[in-house]
Amino acid sequence: MFFKSMVAGMAVAVIAAGSAFAAECTLSADATDGKTISNQCKTCHVFEADKPSRPTGPNLHDIFDDKAGTRKDFPKYSEAITAANAKGLVWTEDKLFAYLADPKAFFTAYNGAELKHGMFFSLKDDAKRKDVIAFLKAIKGKSECN
Repeated sequence: MFFKSMVAGMAVAVIAAGSAFAAECTLSADATDGKTISNQCKTCHVFEADKPSRPTGPNLHDIFDDKAGTRKDFPKYSEAITAANAKGLVWTEDKLFAYLADPKAFFTAYNGAELKHGMFFSLKDDAKRKDVIAFLKAIKGKSECN
């Protein structure tokens, strides 16, 4: 009886381990390119579901289609993000596309005033911005996509 229980337990463990390996992140070509491009952002940000935000910037793993400035583990949001949050900014494709091109201009237009912000990097190339957005969209809600 003990042997039978042990074999059954090992079988369950093997099946569970196989399921863990089956949850693999598959990205489209543009999302893969976006992942590579987003490496430039890793000085300040994290893109991993199970990691805390950095002191320099929030974790961006689940930012797509989320309200701006809502990461609980990142307490240092700028005036511009805080104001945009109060106005209900959600990081949709079009908002991210405009933001990544020129964060200062985006926030000035969105908030109706020039407020202090912390993002000084801009991504001028339209195709690269689209790829980064495809990456953010693809990893949303998928902890296996780190």
